[in-house]
Amino acid sequence: MHNPCVLLGLCWALALSDSCAEDLLSIYDRAVESSPELLGSEYTVELAKAMEDRSFGELLPQVNLIGNYSFNRFHSQGSDLVREFTNDYPGRRASVSLRQPLFDLQTYLLMKSQQLRTSQSEQDLLTAHQKLIADIIERYADALEAADKGEIIAAELASTEQELQRVTAMHARQMALITDLYELQARVETLKTELIDRENDARIALEKLRELTGDAVTSIQPIRLDAQQPPPEGDIETWVQQTGLFNPELQALKYVVESAHQSVSAYRAGYLPRIELQVTGTHSDTFFDNQQAPPYNVGTVAVQATVPIYNGGITDAQVREAKAREKVGRSQRDQRLRELEKLTRAAYLDMKTSPSRSLATDRQLAAAEKSRDAMKKGYELGVVTIVDLLGAEKRLSEARLEQRQARYRYFKARSSLYFQAGMLIGPELAKFNEWLETPSKKLAAVK
Repeated sequence: MHNPCVLLGLCWALALSDSCAEDLLSIYDRAVESSPELLGSEYTVELAKAMEDRSFGELLPQVNLIGNYSFNRFHSQGSDLVREFTNDYPGRRASVSLRQPLFDLQTYLLMKSQQLRTSQSEQDLLTAHQKLIADIIERYADALEAADKGEIIAAELASTEQELQRVTAMHARQMALITDLYELQARVETLKTELIDRENDARIALEKLRELTGDAVTSIQPIRLDAQQPPPEGDIETWVQQTGLFNPELQALKYVVESAHQSVSAYRAGYLPRIELQVTGTHSDTFFDNQQAPPYNVGTVAVQATVPIYNGGITDAQVREAKAREKVGRSQRDQRLRELEKLTRAAYLDMKTSPSRSLATDRQLAAAEKSRDAMKKGYELGVVTIVDLLGAEKRLSEARLEQRQARYRYFKARSSLYFQAGMLIGPELAKFNEWLETPSKKLAAVK
């Protein structure tokens, strides 16, 4: 029979914790606002776009207006025919110039390469976003598992202490063995030590969530044990193909390779001539060496061709560097593809077997409860030892933990599968959140 004061205190504690308990969506909202990794990826996209605009600007007309005002002193040495004299006068000069590339293939191809780098940074941002969601789900499940271990040990400790009180009273009437009393006392102290460790592990798990949100996470909502665990849709090869086509990390590596390939063509274009249109207009009252002259205007339209002949092997080195970068990018992409395919297959198989695993743990728990109850009756009748009873209590705690772990394993497997396939986005996180208990359900279970 439960102590009413204990039940009242437990209900109050649950109500207090649920009033500030957070679910996946609330933690996600906080993490999105404060994640340094996500913010860094956003800044990287801004940087890449700025570099793309700069490379495009090199193909646009460049117009400059130049004004010059000078103070000049002209001194002429005397001769037999001309006397020596000095003249002070101001000088004014204004010019406007326009330069427009007509043919600059290298600059154009480098701009296209930078556009691919911008696409790469956008995919990296998407990867960072989905990785944040995956981290939240994994750390949330780890925190729940750590809390469960403490809760289950606390329940076993309460049951063992109750048994210790009963055996102590029986021993006082010489109806129980002293060895049974010692076994129970030792088990109680062991459970108290384990409970301290598990409670500390639970606090550490919450601190790992704090790393994502930037401030304290004091309590979280538990998972619903009766939640449905739908298997993955489609076969394993479909998911592997989905990963290869839509995983943002692979897409980013694809753009890395394409950008390097474009750079190879761009640097090869360094051997080609560059043609530029030049238009200038000048108004001045000085000419060579700032000598004074009547005001005049000069307009010029010219086409300038620059033919590279020798630049110390720089162009050849740039081509070889770009080729090497392309090969490195291909190797990294192929290696990452294999890793993601392995992770996708493992997550698919884990998620597919999770419903059967959860059902098996439910049956295991039911059997462990019956075994513990039978051991209690057997001990009361003197047909089993206290060691047998304590072993049954321990197996019951293990069964309870395995039941919860089976749910968390499904959580993590589904998160991993959708993450590898590039589908771990906001709506999917909302589905995960639906599998958490609400405060009203938790209190009803206690009552």
